[in-house]
Amino acid sequence: MRAPGLSATAGRHAVDRSGPPLLEVRNLVKHFPVRGGPFGRARAQVRAVDGVSFDLWRGETLGLVGESGCGKSTTGRTLLRLVEPTAGEVRYDGQDVRALDRMGLRALRRRAQIVFQDPVGSLNPRLSVGAMLEEALTVHGLGLPSRRDRAVELLERVGLSAEHIDRYPHEFSGGQRQRLGIARALSVEPDFLVLDEPVSALDVSVQAQVINLLQDLQAELGLTYLFIAHDLAVVEHVSDRVAVMYLGRIVELADAREIYHAPRHPYTRALLSAVPRPDPIGRESRQRIVLEGDVPSPLDPPSGCPFHPRCPHSAKDASCRGVVPPLEGTRAGALVACHHPLGSAGTQA
Repeated sequence: MRAPGLSATAGRHAVDRSGPPLLEVRNLVKHFPVRGGPFGRARAQVRAVDGVSFDLWRGETLGLVGESGCGKSTTGRTLLRLVEPTAGEVRYDGQDVRALDRMGLRALRRRAQIVFQDPVGSLNPRLSVGAMLEEALTVHGLGLPSRRDRAVELLERVGLSAEHIDRYPHEFSGGQRQRLGIARALSVEPDFLVLDEPVSALDVSVQAQVINLLQDLQAELGLTYLFIAHDLAVVEHVSDRVAVMYLGRIVELADAREIYHAPRHPYTRALLSAVPRPDPIGRESRQRIVLEGDVPSPLDPPSGCPFHPRCPHSAKDASCRGVVPPLEGTRAGALVACHHPLGSAGTQA
């Protein structure tokens, strides 16, 4: 299914994986302490990200999907050290991100930027558009000899005009504000963007415009994207590969076509069964899968497979309840964290 208004050129394209990945993530962990009592001691840990691993190649778009609270946004922010990781390894172009000092982190922030979900909260209401863009250029020593001309160029690149340069964020629509957020991210000439639900707060028609803009910028500038979203139709359209998260872990990672047409994890299959389809024949042939129960709390995740309390297959095998399944390859080439991955027909492989 294509989201309405999206261009015919999807995000899936030839990605060169012959060289080393731009981004390497191994066993990334982020736990937040929950404090209480008279002395503010940590009583428990929210296990927001609990052992995430993946690679991302230059020019690729990796979609990161899952229910609210599964750890998608925390993963994206931890990669850039906007949130400090608890454990694990993150390498950006061969550099150990966790070992960077203040100057090294500033250099990383020039190459790796983030576009936030809420354009209102991420733009300084006291700065005009021009001042906001020129500030980023000044910090990184870019835009010489004329930073104002560079700011105008950035506005025009994202579909705005020079007449907007002296306006303030509140004078723009939601879609225009998101374009400003993209312009600010592009101002430092990055290689990599974390797109944290960049269109979820926008109307459907405006979503399509922003998605098309992001795809055009990727083709023009050779950008690499981590596209975080819960709209599976949009993610299918823009992504080369898709990673599905559940309770702080990646449970499936595969080529976008493979994961949408033959998901191997029961959770992925349930998510996809809820996506509306315009084709009545396809709608009738795909049975809606309703998961029982609620997502467990990251304060007290279940033992074994995190999905086993809601999985229709876990009753058949005690290992589902006692052993955490590793994320490993299947015969179809997907990476799946499941003791009994499904076949293409929905049966256990």
